[in-house]
Amino acid sequence: MTAKTKIGKRRKANAETSSAFYQERPKTSRKATGTTAKTKIGKRREANADVSSVFYQERRKAIVDAAAAAFQERGYEATALADVAEKLKTDRASLYYYFGSKEQLFQEVVREGAQRTVEFAEAIAKKNAPAKAKLTEAFRAVMGSYSSTYPYMHVFLQGNFPSPHSSDDDWNAEAREWASRYYYAIRSIIQQGVDSGSFKLVLSVGLTTMGVLGTVNWAHRWFKPGGKLAAEDIGEGFADMILNGLVSS
Repeated sequence: MTAKTKIGKRRKANAETSSAFYQERPKTSRKATGTTAKTKIGKRREANADVSSVFYQERRKAIVDAAAAAFQERGYEATALADVAEKLKTDRASLYYYFGSKEQLFQEVVREGAQRTVEFAEAIAKKNAPAKAKLTEAFRAVMGSYSSTYPYMHVFLQGNFPSPHSSDDDWNAEAREWASRYYYAIRSIIQQGVDSGSFKLVLSVGLTTMGVLGTVNWAHRWFKPGGKLAAEDIGEGFADMILNGLVSS
C-alpha cells in the first residue's frame, strides 16, 4: 500500500513538472503512423505526376484502360480497386502510386471519353453547313468516338451525371459542364434546322434534342467495336432514321 502511494505521488509530480522531455514527448499510435505513410504515398504520387517518364505515363494509361474495362463490366459501385489490380496482374497497393482512390480513377476514365466526344460535337455544330449534313456528321462522329474511346464513353454514359457517388463538387461541376456542352451542341444544330425550315418539329427543340441524344446515348447498352457495321455507319443510319423517318413515301 505504501509503495503504491509513493508511485502515485511520483506520477502526480511528473504530470505537473515543466520538464521539456515530459511535456514534448511525442505521442505515437498506429493511426498516426498510417497517416504518415499515406502522406508519403501522396507526395510520391504528386511528384510522379509531374514526371514525363515514359514508363510512368504508360503505366498510368494501362491502369486507366483496365479500370475502364472493369467499370464497364461491373459498374462503379460493384468495382473495387482489387478488380482493377487483378486485370493488371498486380496488387492493389501499387495502384495508389498513380491514383489516390477509386473515385479519382473513375474520374480519369470518364474524362478520357467525354472530352473527345464533346469536342467533336462542338466542332461540327460550328461548321458552315446545312443542319441535315451537320446532324448526320455529328451522329457519325459520336458513334465513331464510342468506338475509338471504347469503353471510356460508355462509362461516362453509365455514370448518370451529375455523379451520385461523388463527393467532389469540382468534379460534379466538370461532369455537368460536359453534359451541358454536349446537349447544347446538338441542340444548336436542331435549332438551325428549325430556323432554316429544314426541320419541322412536333415537340419543342429541347425535347427533340433529348430524343435525338437518346438514340445514340443508348448505344452504351449494346455497342461493341468489331461488329458487322462500322460505328460511323451505325451513326449515319440513326441520322437517316431521324431525318427521314421509318415510313416509306
